[in-house]
Amino acid sequence: MVYSVSELSVEERRGLLRSLYLTIFLISTAYGTITFLLPVYAEGLGATYIELGLLGSIGSVVYTAMTLLTGLMLDRFEKVRFFLVFTAFGALVLVLFSLTSRVPELFALRGLLGIASAAFWVTACTLTADISPPEELTKSVVRYNISWISGFVAGPILGGIVSDRYGFPALFVLVATLIIPSVLLIATRLSGRVAFRAVTGGIWKGFTSLRPIALAYITIIPYAIVLGIYMAILPGHMGVLGISASAIGLLLTMTNSVRGLGFLSSERWVRWGTRRSLWVSSILMSGALFLVSKSNSIWEFALPLALYGFAGGIITPVILDYIAHESPSEALGASMGLHEFVYGVGMSLGPIVGGAIAEAYNPSTLYMTLAGLVLLILPLSLGLKEMSHGS
Repeated sequence: MVYSVSELSVEERRGLLRSLYLTIFLISTAYGTITFLLPVYAEGLGATYIELGLLGSIGSVVYTAMTLLTGLMLDRFEKVRFFLVFTAFGALVLVLFSLTSRVPELFALRGLLGIASAAFWVTACTLTADISPPEELTKSVVRYNISWISGFVAGPILGGIVSDRYGFPALFVLVATLIIPSVLLIATRLSGRVAFRAVTGGIWKGFTSLRPIALAYITIIPYAIVLGIYMAILPGHMGVLGISASAIGLLLTMTNSVRGLGFLSSERWVRWGTRRSLWVSSILMSGALFLVSKSNSIWEFALPLALYGFAGGIITPVILDYIAHESPSEALGASMGLHEFVYGVGMSLGPIVGGAIAEAYNPSTLYMTLAGLVLLILPLSLGLKEMSHGS
């Protein structure tokens, strides 16, 4: 029998969340592996810095547009069924990557991956907030973040090893198979247990109700730009320096592991204060990017990437927790869609502009510029109110 989420007990909600977290882990492992290692594959096919930036931007532009469309559909259609359809679509896209051998082909598939990724991230965080018992929302957001970052930890290092030993086509097929259990989990554990009613008014009315927290979205733009370059250009840059795919995967896994440590302690960062936490993370990230600009070997990249990961592990959960608590319940689809939309805007602008800077000058100039950009979080965060929850 299918129930409305409001009819479920706290324990039933927790059980659904556990199934959702496992699904998020598997899908994020697949998407994270491809996202981080695709620039390495493209560089091996002869892509320039500008093409690497364009590849990242194409995916991010499509992702950005799809986040708004996803928010609209989540507030008007049944969320779990939507999640099921686009999860299956994502598996198909990953299989198609195994059939590519030229850079232009990657551009089209990166756009399709942007569609699948946007549907996944917006729906996953919306379902987390919808299913969570209200008094456990901060804990649920923490576990949501830990679920996807765990996939980002496991994916790159395993993907680097597989691609070095068996090639990238084998890697693409392997990660596609990770999504199949997720399809089964959604179909059996979520689709058969709970349904969400559509919200009258949709995403546009929801946007109006989000005006009081608009500054929270603006605050993460500098980080979103940095994140786009980290994902789209930095792996390819390390490949140009002669670092192997497996070593790059190891570095990215280390970075995401440290980021995960920040997620584990995110309730503590929330209690410590939104503004203070963002200040610490902004300063740490600026220092990390400065050190990246001076790095040329795997050992030189290790420390700054660890610092970058720790700083990102503070920014991401603190802002998401702020938005989740301050958003009206009838506009969750809108708020989460807008949250991912802002990341998409930053990740669209970052790679294409960053790729042009790296090509015209050098990568060191790019990372020095980013070290200054991320400090804009300091003044922007001053307008955010401190939260009283999370104790």
